[in-house]
Amino acid sequence: MINLNRFKKSVTQGALGGLAGFIVERGLESAVGIDFVNGVFEIAGATLGIMNANKDLIQLAYDSAVKVTGKEPGELTETEWEQVREKYPKAVEYLERALALK
Repeated sequence: MINLNRFKKSVTQGALGGLAGFIVERGLESAVGIDFVNGVFEIAGATLGIMNANKDLIQLAYDSAVKVTGKEPGELTETEWEQVREKYPKAVEYLERALALK
């Protein structure tokens, strides 16, 4: 049941973010007269919406990395990432995605 609720929340936030990105893209194109690559703002909005819906997972993953190494995830060496990955494989996956968006 929890996974279904998380899925619904993620889809809803992603759709709202995509819609907001669509509106922003069309508004900017109208305002400045520049034709942006189609879908860039929609994808960004959907990604940020999904990330917002799942920010508790990112916080949990962050806490797990700090618990294992005592360091901020952005400061970890490759060896330390592997150490965290062994203990919390899903957490590392979430953190790597979140850090890639920075």
